[in-house]
Amino acid sequence: MEKENKKLAKTAPKTDTSKIYELGYILVSSLPDEKIASEVESIKDLLSKNAADLVSSEDPILIDLAYPMVKVVSAQRQKYSRGYFGWVKFEGEPDALAEIKKALDLSTTVLRYMIVKTVRENTLLNGKMVLRKEEREEVALEEGSDEVLSESAEVLDKSIDDLVIA
Repeated sequence: MEKENKKLAKTAPKTDTSKIYELGYILVSSLPDEKIASEVESIKDLLSKNAADLVSSEDPILIDLAYPMVKVVSAQRQKYSRGYFGWVKFEGEPDALAEIKKALDLSTTVLRYMIVKTVRENTLLNGKMVLRKEEREEVALEEGSDEVLSESAEVLDKSIDDLVIA
């Protein structure tokens, strides 16, 4: 998957009016596992048919939803508390969005979706959140690394002394 993302991300911009979008979607949880890949491919095919170039994507994973969602399929209301969440980043023309939205609205397997403008670059933090200074000190104290804190304080004092003009 990562090789595909790197290859796709190197494509050049299409036109002056094309923009980068990200489509986040939730597929219904009633899909069998073997059908999920084909549904993702149908979403990518829909984008390709509307002259969109794929930049990157992530395969859907099963998540618990924050609240129950209802989808009407064949005149029957179905309630879902779980769904398969995935996303696709693509470059396309703003005019093509109407057709993409229409097809996603008519889909029986897409529970919810959202299309947002974004940037080409990968903006993920790779799962590592940056801790604030206070949180780092708390973690260091909990782990019993007083030496690390005093050592870093000494290094800081020395660097401040080097910067101060006497």
